[in-house]
Amino acid sequence: MKRIFTAFLIAGILIGAGSLSAKKTKVSGQVLDQQAFRGVHTYCIQTHDLGSHYEPMVESFFKEQDRPGSLVSELPWKKVDDCSKADAVMSFKFSETSEPSNATAGGSLYAGASMGTMNTSWFQVTAVVSSHDDKPIYQVEGQRAPERGERAMEKTFKELANDLKSIE
Repeated sequence: MKRIFTAFLIAGILIGAGSLSAKKTKVSGQVLDQQAFRGVHTYCIQTHDLGSHYEPMVESFFKEQDRPGSLVSELPWKKVDDCSKADAVMSFKFSETSEPSNATAGGSLYAGASMGTMNTSWFQVTAVVSSHDDKPIYQVEGQRAPERGERAMEKTFKELANDLKSIE
């Protein structure tokens, strides 16, 4: 009788532990330092190493997001301008590819429009959140977006926002 009770007790504990681990939400990014990541309440943006091509994209994105109800303003973290007063520093890595795509030269193909090939630029952005000693504590890569790097940044920030909600 004791063995049956013990077996049921152990089975109940294992089922309970299994259901707790099943409730863990998968994050899109990689939390590299859980304790430091949970300690972030303020962040600043670092763009000086992006170069003249990508830095304006970051600035344009944040200028567009500087309003109530925007994606960035809804993050639980507060953006500050002075990195010495921030808990973490956010930097970005851009990748850009160009792929051929079909296009018509006006009109429809049924009306005899000619078919041509043009290149479409695709952007993908990785956001890296680091501590003040440049140790990465979190990183996430958003989905690719055509033509505009700002759109790729938006996709990356959506991933970040979802991760922050699921970790809370």
